[in-house]
Amino acid sequence: MALTAREWTLLPKDEMEARQGELSPGECFKLRTELSMIHLTEEQKARMTEEEKNKFINQKYPKRTEEEKREIERQAREVFRSLLED
Repeated sequence: MALTAREWTLLPKDEMEARQGELSPGECFKLRTELSMIHLTEEQKARMTEEEKNKFINQKYPKRTEEEKREIERQAREVFRSLLED
């Protein structure tokens, strides 16, 4: 099984560097997008229990409700409108 972006994020720094070639283009994309704000220190990684690691690796994002989708769309329209006004 190939290395996932979430698994790679939990590796020690030296192992991350050694195994970066095992990430598929899709997993690299996840690192640049959905995981770009996650910056765990080596200490944080070392303190994580196996249960916490498994929860992080297998985390699923909840489905957005129609109301949440409409609100996100509304906010995006406001941003675009303000950009056009500048």
